[in-house]
Amino acid sequence: MDSGSILILTGSGLSGLTPQCAEGSFGWKSHWFTPPPARFIMNRHFLQLRLASIFHPTAVFVCGLFATIAATHAQIRTVTQQPYPTGGNSVAWITNVPYVDGGEPQQQLDLYLPTEQKNMPLIVFVHGGGWEHGDKAGDSLNPNNLQLLWDGYAMASVNYRLAPAAIWPAQIEDCKAAIRWLKAHAHDYGYDASRIGVIGESAGGQLVAMLGTTSGSKAFDEGENLDLSSDVTCVVNLFGPADFTAFEGKFLFIGGSPKDHPDLARSASPVNYVHADEPPMLVVHGTADQLVPYIQAELLVAAMDKVKAPYYFHTVVGGGHNPYFGLKFDASGSSFNSGGGGIGLFEDPMVEPLIRAFFRHYLLDGRKDLFTGPSRPGGPGMRRRPAIEPRNTDGASVLSPK
Repeated sequence: MDSGSILILTGSGLSGLTPQCAEGSFGWKSHWFTPPPARFIMNRHFLQLRLASIFHPTAVFVCGLFATIAATHAQIRTVTQQPYPTGGNSVAWITNVPYVDGGEPQQQLDLYLPTEQKNMPLIVFVHGGGWEHGDKAGDSLNPNNLQLLWDGYAMASVNYRLAPAAIWPAQIEDCKAAIRWLKAHAHDYGYDASRIGVIGESAGGQLVAMLGTTSGSKAFDEGENLDLSSDVTCVVNLFGPADFTAFEGKFLFIGGSPKDHPDLARSASPVNYVHADEPPMLVVHGTADQLVPYIQAELLVAAMDKVKAPYYFHTVVGGGHNPYFGLKFDASGSSFNSGGGGIGLFEDPMVEPLIRAFFRHYLLDGRKDLFTGPSRPGGPGMRRRPAIEPRNTDGASVLSPK
């Protein structure tokens, strides 16, 4: 071909398959054939632009067509921009570690340890599940917040004995035993026993609130490592119950309804243990929570107000009972669904940065001053009220008891 000509190949073939029908059945028969002269192939199978200048209208059209196709089917690659992340690059996952000698299968924990760091703070996750279900490994409804590893923490996730086999206070005794065990073995695993934060959702929120409000005392300390305290540095309580005497219905972990078991109901209520010297607590609760009503958070915060305990309270207007979507009981009351249960708390763009900033303040930075939020300053007992007071469908305020 002459110089400057363009040859665009659109297809060819020197062998093939032809359909064959024999005795009423279909099949395929392979055949080879002797290729015809090249000139014939080019005429039959190729689009040949002979002696065509690149400025020839046909050539320009064809090139433009192929350029359009290439642009429509673009393949793009990107890479992480510097500076690269440095936290939690390599993590050792240690599972099913007993924190009670000769204990039950539920008295175990998992550890997640960045291998390229030493003496980092520890965050302990306590799962939810109504004190009857759930697991330290997490599930689709209660993930175990492992994204906090990226910020440079070690993490632990704790199982505890569940109802109906175990009745209160077994659950908080287990959580406290796990904290003491983690302190006793901090040197073995390389984290800092003096900087331990806890986070929990729902039933886990109640348990971490109990860890916080009973810090400084030996209440519910049973079992081993009793020479160590079960105190923690800070607490993140996500939509946990605070006062069981305000509930109707039954709770298997206290043996039935609060009115039938008032002593256990009071014993399991964090509002009854608040004190001025307790560790700082971040409380996050949604106004549309169908399982743990928003008033529970208000009762806890009001109790902390009275004793001047340190807290940060964030209200999620329309927030339901889950980080990702709101939950409620179905009509039969025997299972959960997400219809009409409010939005997930993490749909509020403030919530996750707030949790990370709270932990950073008290654990990574080791600060003793009060946390007042990731950006704007404030004073002790900082509250984040919604701009418009949320109300129930009957018009009653959900910010104060009826």
